[in-house]
Amino acid sequence: MSHSAKRIRREYEEKDLDIEEIFNEVIRKETLEPKSYPLEFEVDSLKELFEFLLQFVTMLCKHFHGDANNQVDLNTLTENDFKKINEYIMCIGFTCNFQSLPANSYNLNNVFTHRFDKVTINETTLFRNLLFGIKCDQMLHVISFDFI
Repeated sequence: MSHSAKRIRREYEEKDLDIEEIFNEVIRKETLEPKSYPLEFEVDSLKELFEFLLQFVTMLCKHFHGDANNQVDLNTLTENDFKKINEYIMCIGFTCNFQSLPANSYNLNNVFTHRFDKVTINETTLFRNLLFGIKCDQMLHVISFDFI
């Protein structure tokens, strides 16, 4: 799925960009201040926004931590690695919460129940309650987002 957004420049000039263009501009930033790269999204739902951010995080992980095959072993990432990824997400106006949990049946069921593409989204749905999990060995890595 191709995602796009409009970048709002300080002088209020709008420019249509796809996710690759946004990614390339953001990773070149020298300082990563929250909301320093404001975006106006052209998405129809929280699900689409979640998908955009998930794809953006995936691109960040591959860029900074990917191997020769563009694979990332989430079990090797440190708390500081996740903080750095969050700084890039904050730059575009969101926060990214990473949790590494034991991959037991309770945690797997909880994440599945709140998975962003399984939840019925309505006007009372909170963006921060939507989750995505990846099981790696005996760990479950869970990601969620929120607005700054």
